[in-house]
Amino acid sequence: MGIKVYSNKSVIIDHSHQELVDTSFEGNPTEGFLKGLHLRYVFRRKTTKHKDGDGNPLVYALKEMNGYHMQPMYRDMLYKQAAKIMETFVEEMNADMLVDVPSSKPLCRDFARKVAEISGIELRPSDFLRKKTIAEILADIDANFPSIKKEKEQTEFKNILGNLRKANPDIKFAMKEISKNMRHFFQPFTFSSATPSFKDCKITLIDDLVSSGTSIISVADCLKKHGALVDSGVCLLSELNAKHPRDAG
Repeated sequence: MGIKVYSNKSVIIDHSHQELVDTSFEGNPTEGFLKGLHLRYVFRRKTTKHKDGDGNPLVYALKEMNGYHMQPMYRDMLYKQAAKIMETFVEEMNADMLVDVPSSKPLCRDFARKVAEISGIELRPSDFLRKKTIAEILADIDANFPSIKKEKEQTEFKNILGNLRKANPDIKFAMKEISKNMRHFFQPFTFSSATPSFKDCKITLIDDLVSSGTSIISVADCLKKHGALVDSGVCLLSELNAKHPRDAG
């Protein structure tokens, strides 16, 4: 199964090809490594010449964003395929707990529930985390200003800071407004006032999509600071053109 995107932004599952997103049992799961995290991807995003060639329309449709949508029949079909693929690796998941990456949309939490159901591992919803305000982001930067060697990146970073300093300091920081090559300079999440104990707890993170990877790395860093052992994640959709383990060599 692949996906097909119609002009009205309706997204369907199409059995005749694997374009945009490879949802086949044979081609998945894929995997990758991101700053110490071993990530398993259920479906593989692919680049094509199509104007929506990065596979994001599938996530947009599942989140009902940017005008994209998907009928429940195709959504159910997709999750049944995801379950079939996840069953090939859940026994290898060495975790005491699952934690979802915070999101304003329910997709990530819904996917995390399905991973918990299939794996039998407890899901700890990430309600104990919150997005930082712009004031908190600027305080972090001012306290530990990053060293940037390339002049072009220095200029871009200073422009971002300039815009942030003009914004309302009390509103939540929006990572999506930061270009991907600059996101690793920002830590968007922090603990809320009630901080649970994670000392020596093995945690696998759950996310819906890896793009720059900043969000999942940020959550991992937060948990590690509170004693958690975090070295793995499961994502519904991969980074672009992720490798199947058999092709890794």
